[in-house]
Amino acid sequence: MHTMMRARRLPTMMAYQRLATNIHAGNRFQHNIAAYVANPATPRRKRRRNFLGVMSMDNTVDGTTKVTQYTINDSVCPPTEPDTLEKIVQKHIHTLPRYWFSRPVAKHTAEAFQEAMDFVNEYREKKQLPDTSKVNVILDSGCGTGKSSVILGGMYPNCVVIGVDQSLARLSRNKSYKQSDYSEESDSEKQTRAHTSSNNQDNSLNDNVLLLRAELSDFWKCCLSSIQWHESASIYKHYLLYPNPYPKKSRLKSRFYAHPAFPLLMMTIMMDGDVLSAEEEKLVVRSNWKGYLNEFKAAIGIWQDCGGTFSEWKTTYLASDGSNSPDTADGWHPTSDTPIIFESSGPNRMDIVIKDDPTLLPMTNFEAKYLECGESIYELTTRVVRSREN
Repeated sequence: MHTMMRARRLPTMMAYQRLATNIHAGNRFQHNIAAYVANPATPRRKRRRNFLGVMSMDNTVDGTTKVTQYTINDSVCPPTEPDTLEKIVQKHIHTLPRYWFSRPVAKHTAEAFQEAMDFVNEYREKKQLPDTSKVNVILDSGCGTGKSSVILGGMYPNCVVIGVDQSLARLSRNKSYKQSDYSEESDSEKQTRAHTSSNNQDNSLNDNVLLLRAELSDFWKCCLSSIQWHESASIYKHYLLYPNPYPKKSRLKSRFYAHPAFPLLMMTIMMDGDVLSAEEEKLVVRSNWKGYLNEFKAAIGIWQDCGGTFSEWKTTYLASDGSNSPDTADGWHPTSDTPIIFESSGPNRMDIVIKDDPTLLPMTNFEAKYLECGESIYELTTRVVRSREN
């Protein structure tokens, strides 16, 4: 009995020694030692989650430390070296032709895009807009359950809000989401839909809001290449509200700004070059992870320095029907001399603004959770400014 007790205690002592070593190394676990030793019976999964909360002076305005289990800073995920980020973004710009033409748009995304076009045209008819005017569209990419799309629909009643997410499970939590075609649904997806239908959220959609299940990069590609879209719709704003994608250094290239689809994202806010307004924010990104937004801002600067524009991309690689597939071996090397300038503001604290203004709501379930526990919320906004030459 005595031997068995010693055998059970040994892993705990070894774990404590490893954590003590981490103190000396100054890594992200250091401030959780006391809590771990005080309660070594804490379940391993919860213990690991608590380790993500690290000491951060950026979390408060008055300089006092505010740490939650959701806090992410440079100790949790070290910042990317500027040279590394520049090489990644430049590579994705140069290899964009290969990425664009490497595979066709997924069938369910193509169907979702057509549904979006039908929705835009129906909205035009309902509002009795002239045929020559474009419908202002707000893209809510990665909308999750659609809560943010509903809020945006109320904020912008004269715009069409299209919420796009690849997860059937998340979208099905909204009662107003209806998948029009289940023919390609897997058995697991059918079970997910059945399970979530009884536990969904009552986020009734406004008549200007549409939720779609689609792959984001494919949906952006459809927007960029569709003649019908260019004639009927204009992307007024683009929102990215999923707060902390891939907070691990090894998953850097999965984040929006380091993903091969990043040039597509940037071109979605450059499509309407003739009607750009420096007063309007075209891209809004929110997160509780300030470092993520700082690197997003840096990636936008790299894109600007490369001089890429949507009009040059369209002229070079897309035929009038959007089907051209040229030789992509040499890649894309934009020749424009800084034709468009981006002005980014932030990251700025939004949790304080939301708390002080009762008319403002947390945009997502993540933000509601952050506000409840005192976690910071940051916002990065980007305006598209006309060329210096104009």
